[in-house]
Amino acid sequence: MNQIRVYSTGQSYRTESETKLVPGQEILVEAEQILEPAIVLCENCPKREAESLAPANFIRVMTPADQAVKTKLKEKARQFVNDAQTKVMRHGLDMKIVDATLSFDEKKATFYFAAEGRVDFRALVADMVGSFCKIIRLQQIGPREETRLMGGIGRCGQELCCHRFIKDLDGISAQMAQLQETGGQKFSKNIGCCGRLMCCMSYENHEQKDIKALSKEKK
Repeated sequence: MNQIRVYSTGQSYRTESETKLVPGQEILVEAEQILEPAIVLCENCPKREAESLAPANFIRVMTPADQAVKTKLKEKARQFVNDAQTKVMRHGLDMKIVDATLSFDEKKATFYFAAEGRVDFRALVADMVGSFCKIIRLQQIGPREETRLMGGIGRCGQELCCHRFIKDLDGISAQMAQLQETGGQKFSKNIGCCGRLMCCMSYENHEQKDIKALSKEKK
């Protein structure tokens, strides 16, 4: 039993396959009657944990041709963003469409939006269904996710880690920043482009804990 995560929604499913799957592998699955690219999170997951997830049918491991289709679909989905934002303005909603994706079978379009609070977008969805002729899913994202989608350059001069390679944005805590504070550093130095704590706070967290523990032992 394998645990997977569908890219478009971030939702986890369980799937079974005669083909051996390994974590990090990209596959195609049918989830809720939609063909979706997904990533394998773990193999031989504990039965109790796996059974708590909805099932998805394994189709195949993604081939180079599938990857090319995935790239083209991403480009096609982005062409919908401006039209979607025009509809948002027409409906007078306080939200910003940041990005969009298409399912592999093009039946579903997922739009990612940023907003300060909750938004009643039911009329907007009906409008989008009529225009795009697809199943429409709107997914609200936070500052970290928005920055990951938009990309940029960090204060280190490198491309943002969240945009380049980080898959999981959870687990960055104030305790990590406090642990790594030194001398007269200001807390603001630990804030990234998204306005949240920098993801790289987690890179040396275990080592910093060990250093602090050794320092206490020596005292």
